[in-house]
Order: sequence, then C-alpha cells, then structure tokens
Amino acid sequence: MRGVTIVLVGLGFAAMASAQPAAEDKSRFGVTPNAELYPQTTPKATLDTAIKLLEAKRFDYFVAHLVDPPLLETKILEQAQRLERGVELEFNAKLIEQKRNPELVTPREKLPIDPVAFAALVREEAVGRSFKYVVRDLQAQLAEYPENIKAFRTFLTGGQFAESGPVASVTHKDIPGKTLYFKNTGKRWHLEDKQSDDAKPTTEK
Repeated sequence: MRGVTIVLVGLGFAAMASAQPAAEDKSRFGVTPNAELYPQTTPKATLDTAIKLLEAKRFDYFVAHLVDPPLLETKILEQAQRLERGVELEFNAKLIEQKRNPELVTPREKLPIDPVAFAALVREEAVGRSFKYVVRDLQAQLAEYPENIKAFRTFLTGGQFAESGPVASVTHKDIPGKTLYFKNTGKRWHLEDKQSDDAKPTTEK
C-alpha cells in the first residue's frame, strides 16, 4: 500500500509550523462547508466523507475542509508569499493597460488604483492561486497512486479506530505499518499529518 500517507505528506505538508485556524462554519478559500452532506462529527465519519469527496473528485472541498486547518493555512500562506511578486507584476501591467484604455475594461475586471486596495487584491489573488496549486497537486498525487482511495475504504470498513480526547487514529491488520491520524479542532474532525503516535489512544470497543 505504497503512498497511503500521500494525501498529506505527499503534498509537502510535513514539518510545517502551526497557524491560527479559521472559523469552521465559514467558507474557506472560496469553498463553503456542508456539514449535512459531508459530516466530520467523528473520525470514522470524517474518513467516510474523505472517500466520498475523493471519489466525487471534490478535491477543493477535501483540501479546504478535511485537511488540518492550521497546517493548511501555513502551507497556503507560505506558498502565496512566493507568488505575490509575480501577481503584482502581472496586475501592474494590467493596471497600465487599464489607464490607457479604460473603456475596454468592464467594472468586474477593473483593478483598484488605491495602493492599499491594490496590494490587498494582489495578496488575495496569490492566496487563491496557492490554494488551486495545492488542489491540483492532490489530484495529481491521487492519479499517480489510486490505491490510496482503496486503502481508505479498507480502513473504513474493517479498521480499528482508537480515540483519545482530540486525537484519534485507525489501523488495519491488512495494511501493516500504515496509520491514519485525525485531530478534532473544535466542531469537526480533520485528517492530521502525522508519522507516528504522540499519545496512546484508547481503542474503540
């Protein structure tokens, strides 16, 4: 079962510093949560939701709401910082053209002239592109390792879930050496980027 941890580790999330999590009931990166359709009330429900999202190719929702929020925030923002300069140059060129031919620019496409508003728009665009890159990388990883979804199903149907407070894990006798980890960040459970146990959760009876 090569690549079972690829969903998080393979996207470069490992060893990232934590950031403050966003409000869980709000849209994240333009993706609105739907707790009824995609429940994350327990580790098992979260794993079931993960499978549904991946099978439906809802990679955007998976990244925005299934991945550990502080981890994702840091990944997205760090990458966005590297993209900002390129976005700024691109938008500056558009702004020059806008000033030359204002009649050719629709209200929706019009860029702000105010420096503060312009800088905010550049940051927003950089974050949006960073999120899209992470989603694209997830899609590529799963295309390369389709056995990951099969492994998730195996964990769901016959795995041994263990839970201790805000952390949980699941193992399966047929997938030795592999463990999926979860973390409760308040109202929902999320997939966590971990390589080993930090605690000894109590096994579900």
